[in-house]
Amino acid sequence: MKRIIITLLSTLLLGGAAVAEPTNLSVEELWQRGSTLYSAGDYNGAVATYDSIVSEGWESAPLYYNLAGAYFKAGKTGEAILNYHRALRLDPSNKDAAYNLAYAESFVKDRIEQVPEFAPSRWIGVASRMMSADGWGVLSLVALGAMLVAVLFYLLSASRRIRKCGFVVALVALVVVVGSLSFGTSARGRLLAEDEAVVLSSAAVVKASPERTSKDLFILHEGTKVEVLDSFGEWTEIRIADGNEGWIRTTSIEII
Repeated sequence: MKRIIITLLSTLLLGGAAVAEPTNLSVEELWQRGSTLYSAGDYNGAVATYDSIVSEGWESAPLYYNLAGAYFKAGKTGEAILNYHRALRLDPSNKDAAYNLAYAESFVKDRIEQVPEFAPSRWIGVASRMMSADGWGVLSLVALGAMLVAVLFYLLSASRRIRKCGFVVALVALVVVVGSLSFGTSARGRLLAEDEAVVLSSAAVVKASPERTSKDLFILHEGTKVEVLDSFGEWTEIRIADGNEGWIRTTSIEII
């Protein structure tokens, strides 16, 4: 899906939701229409309104969050999980999206045991998800400014105590800058990656090879998240949380 730069205007109007105008409605009217339909219990209408915005190539965490909620209320768990994941990619700190995602996933039929992850990698992953890529970028700039000020105090001050404090602060700020840039790069990579998908079919057979006549390995159900490894024709190679791999029809999944 096409990624965009969220404009200042859209941020002011919709908390970051950039909206194209596929109809003659204004940005505020489109947003209010979706909210009104949702409040009135017309969840399919709300889905159509929010989805028409997304189909124009515009995206934001609040937009995906609202779309996911409408899908869930409409009884479409797979689409709800897909859009909660998309909201969290844009805003990893969104606790409401994380909570609702976990709740929606409780309705998924597949119960797949997660392969244990190497502890340091898990800690780095958790830390990098504390903020968005933009958030880490802002933190790195603030830390860089603090480092430069501390260096000036270290170089220009006649007081030994101030010079020592400047050195310590500069060193700490340098660590923060490097860490922020690293976490920001990781967050940016996740945002642009197309290596995860959600099963949208009610049931999808996973094959041993990308052929209709190949051996059936297992069945996945709506809402299950998979890792995308490769693609061939109308087939996509996937890996599930327990490490098992296989080929699934591309039409049965959608990239996050």
